Order: sequence, then structure tokens, then C-alpha cells
Amino acid sequence: MTINNYDNMEKFIESVFNVFQLVNKKAELKNDKKQKLIALLIYNYVRNLSKEYNVELKIINSLEQEYINLIPIFEYISYNSIKLYDFSTIEFNDVDVSKKSDLERFVLTHIYYLTQNSI
Repeated sequence: MTINNYDNMEKFIESVFNVFQLVNKKAELKNDKKQKLIALLIYNYVRNLSKEYNVELKIINSLEQEYINLIPIFEYISYNSIKLYDFSTIEFNDVDVSKKSDLERFVLTHIYYLTQNSI
């Protein structure tokens, strides 16, 4: 996704996958189709990363989900100087889903907003 060599990719991938699991679980409980689509977007992103970096995705139990370590996600964003989208001003044309960098930025923005607003 990015060309920079972030040295904590395994922890980053694990954190993103844990966020996916939590978002997916909440979407199912609330029967929220929009949140389910966001969960799918996160899943596809993290699945591609796990293949690229040969990291096994591990299911976490519900107790662990309460304590997701978000530090690797924020470090990754900072390390790669990723500027998150402002969802209050974003336009349809702002995201080119054919570009990996735009898609990554879009997914990480969702993760940021979801985790900072208590999913």
C-alpha cells in the first residue's frame, strides 16, 4: 500500500484486523448495513496487507476486543505522513478507489473516526 518500510507491520495489521472484528460485530448487532459495508472495506484492506506481509489474521475473543491497541495504527499513519480525510467536507471525486494510497487513506480515516467516536 505505501512504499515506506514501517517496521511494525505485524502489529499494525493485527490492530486493523481487531478494529474490523469490532466494527463487524457492532454492525451485526445493530443490523447496520452502512457499518457492515465499512467493516467489509476494512476487512478487504487488512486481508490484502496480511497477504502482502505474510501475517496470519487471528480471531480475538470478545474480552480482548475491549482493549484494542490502536497505537500501531496511529504510528503507521504518522510514519507514512498519511493525511486523513475530513468527512465533513469530502467530495465523491476526492477518493480514487483505483489508487491504493487513496483507498488506504479512506480506510484509515474510517478507522480513525470509528475508534475516536467509540464505534
